[in-house]
Amino acid sequence: MDPAGSSKPVGDAAPLQSRRTFLRYAAAVGILGPAAVGRGARPAAADEPPGDEPVPAATKAAHLAAGLVALSRVHPQGWVGGHFGAAVVASHYFCEDNDLDGRTARALRANVDAFLAHRPDQFPKAGPGAGTADPVRIVERLDRQVHELRSGGHDKIFAALALRALKDLPEYATPAVVDGICRLLEVFAATARPVTASRYALEHPTEPYRGPADLAAATLRAMLRPWGHVRQVGTSGVLHWVTHAEALLTLEDLGYGEVARKGYAAHQLVHNRPVVDDGSRPPERPPVDWLGPAYWESDTPRRALDGSWLFGHSFKLPYSLFTLLRRVDDEALRSASLTRAALLSVPFE
Repeated sequence: MDPAGSSKPVGDAAPLQSRRTFLRYAAAVGILGPAAVGRGARPAAADEPPGDEPVPAATKAAHLAAGLVALSRVHPQGWVGGHFGAAVVASHYFCEDNDLDGRTARALRANVDAFLAHRPDQFPKAGPGAGTADPVRIVERLDRQVHELRSGGHDKIFAALALRALKDLPEYATPAVVDGICRLLEVFAATARPVTASRYALEHPTEPYRGPADLAAATLRAMLRPWGHVRQVGTSGVLHWVTHAEALLTLEDLGYGEVARKGYAAHQLVHNRPVVDDGSRPPERPPVDWLGPAYWESDTPRRALDGSWLFGHSFKLPYSLFTLLRRVDDEALRSASLTRAALLSVPFE
């Protein structure tokens, strides 16, 4: 793997209170060894709690379709509403990628059902169609703007989630859905001013990313910058460093590596800024057990940002974070990243 995967964490992130806790997380998502970049192994059936039934396939498909259709229909209202559909798609893949046990998956998906019910106007009913449109049109539209940083990379974030969903639901590749995602990307191009390099220029900018592992490791290291810097950027800004990076990794995984790498420099722009360290310390909080049922069975995911599931990021952050964690080999970096990620929602609670 790329040498960046073994880089040491920087900043003032506190260590995990329990190494065993992190190892349990790591084992669950298959990130214990250098080559472990795929899905983790679930416990044997005999080890699961009684009555730990899996989530029905129909429920999974319904959630994925709801998020995809919502993404395709939001463009007349602008791009911000794309957060809702994106969150539902991300929740589906967080369950699938990390092979959550039945109890945890049901608890998470119960949150998704509540999220859908909370904003019914954002999730219109729609069924599959002939699937005659080519999702590559979305890639071609994204290719025209992927080199620019617009609205924290949300055009890449939304496009990558839509493309992944269309790969698994090809019957939803209807002209209306594919055209809707393209129109959403056009909204970014028309309304979101691109950030220029001069805004974040450093005398000695960080090294260009050399590949997916470098992108993941550099993003996690940047997330660990001093707490004063994180506060100046805004924790929501740091959160989007993670979701933007994951989008580029997802595009690469889907076979669009050339397009993804055109987006590296735009993602790196936000890191090329003077680092502020005012001596402030981050709040003390243990890492969130996103892979266990207790978190999803509690009211914590919903409460953030006035009962909005942190505008959907209660789902999107863990999905993107664990995608990055699987790309790095350094246990200390993974551990510190889990601790810091638990703090990104603190200002919104």
